[in-house]
Amino acid sequence: SSFSNSFRAFYAAVRDAPPRTFAPLGTGSVASGARSAASAAAAFVRLVAMPGLITCACSALVAVTAVGAWKVVGFVRRIKQYKQAAVAGALEAPADFDIHGASNARGLRWFVIDDQVMGGRSQSGLSMLDAGSIEFAGVINTTGGGFSNCRTLGDDRLLGLPPAARALDVTAVGDGRLYKLTLHTADSWSMSVPAWSHDFHTVPAGKEKTWRLPLGDFVASKQGQPVKGAVLDPASVTGIGLSLSLYTMHGKTNEHFGDGPFKIILKKVAVE
Repeated sequence: SSFSNSFRAFYAAVRDAPPRTFAPLGTGSVASGARSAASAAAAFVRLVAMPGLITCACSALVAVTAVGAWKVVGFVRRIKQYKQAAVAGALEAPADFDIHGASNARGLRWFVIDDQVMGGRSQSGLSMLDAGSIEFAGVINTTGGGFSNCRTLGDDRLLGLPPAARALDVTAVGDGRLYKLTLHTADSWSMSVPAWSHDFHTVPAGKEKTWRLPLGDFVASKQGQPVKGAVLDPASVTGIGLSLSLYTMHGKTNEHFGDGPFKIILKKVAVE
């Protein structure tokens, strides 16, 4: 083995070394002996221990790389399976629900994305109500996660927001939590493209209210963190949704977020 070969090389180096003449017992001999011991130790480390440590380090690196690759493969597989299930469970919005002022926003299908896709435990669902509203409800579990989202399906077509649109009016009945209205210009599963969001605090709880959200104030973000320098083009929007998460639109901690049930009923969205 490499260890045996290294030890034999060390033994030969010690065996063939020229004899040393030691001074009489005293301070000088002690110092000389210490130097000899240090030299022998250094030789042992160089010839025996170091190759073994390098081998162990290389083995550990290979093992860590293999485990990391396995985790990445598992993560990608989990996302793919979750995406397939989410798309299959998409629901068409009520016939009376529309994004007023958008030219291509009727008959949209909605689906949910919970933190389960990242290994979390939150759960949510959608209900299409007879009154032409969309109910988004579920249970947040912050153990290993911390978000529930819903949004429209179909990023292959534009929603038809006018380029000169200035704001979105959102009418809803909430539960006192702080939600975000989200706008998308790409597939939700494309992590390289930011999503846009604007906070709205649903108080008073249980009361219908309309919030005006200026499009110029929407913040671009990736994985909950703002992206600087991004500019929203309303005409490029392909999807819209709702988000309840640990972070606000500015990437700060959402003080109105936590474990437990939630519910919001989206009544109407209008372009201004």
